[in-house]
Amino acid sequence: MTTCNDPKPLDFGGSDQATFKVCTFLVNVLSNMYDQWIGVGSPIQPTYFNWVPVNACPVTTDFKVSDYDFGSLIWSTFTYKDLQGDEKTVTEPFGSVVKSKADGSLYLVFRGSKSFADFRLDVETDLVPYDAPTPLPPSGIQVEKGWYAVYNGLFEMLRVQFKEIRSQNLTITGHSLGSALATLAVPDAVANLLHVRHYNSASPMVGNESFHAYYESLKVSSPGVVIETFRLVNTADKVPNFPKASLGYVHVGTEVSFNADYGEEDKTHNPCCSYAYAIYNPDKPCNPTFDDCNVPPN
Repeated sequence: MTTCNDPKPLDFGGSDQATFKVCTFLVNVLSNMYDQWIGVGSPIQPTYFNWVPVNACPVTTDFKVSDYDFGSLIWSTFTYKDLQGDEKTVTEPFGSVVKSKADGSLYLVFRGSKSFADFRLDVETDLVPYDAPTPLPPSGIQVEKGWYAVYNGLFEMLRVQFKEIRSQNLTITGHSLGSALATLAVPDAVANLLHVRHYNSASPMVGNESFHAYYESLKVSSPGVVIETFRLVNTADKVPNFPKASLGYVHVGTEVSFNADYGEEDKTHNPCCSYAYAIYNPDKPCNPTFDDCNVPPN
């Protein structure tokens, strides 16, 4: 039986457990998407990758992928430096707009870090200027260099997706790097007239205090608006404390936390066997069968 150090229950506070459930289901489907892409040789051209959505997370089996329409994948082309310091350019699939067949609810979903290139960009922690998409932003807005590079690499494709959305309401979600991309996508969704709910997990800090102030201002801005933002945090996870606050980084939104310390970061950070399990078992968030969960670490 798997044990945790100092487990603490998950208190959802003002957030909605049902929304967290569907979000973690969709995030884990997108995580499996990347594994499929690797399995067929990582084709560069999106038209050569026929993705079949699969729910590979054993925690979220109450959901069926057949109950959702998964839109075309959102790809990012970005540059990173390899271990020798040489610049490399890659194109990877990161997200999708998903529609519930039952009620028409729309979700923008981003996967977390999976590739060597992703992890290299995760540690590009210099703050760089941010180009706000809505009027009259505060001065001095800065965000993390690496995640902004990934986001800028997918923005044109995302903008096309926004233009095709016919509903006014959108839930944006992600895990880890995917949460950073979700956070960066929120202002652009607001600029495209959307009313946004943002539910993420294991989010790092994305920007500085000016970005935080700007993000908070979107709660009362127009034509779109941020209705609510909740960050699910395993307090034993290192990622939500990255980059360091001493570098000028500040979180956005309201933290919803639990503690399940498995003694290994890959386990503690896992989007299925750690985070999804806690959502489904808030009173006892330590997964006693973690080692039988059979989902690769993210």
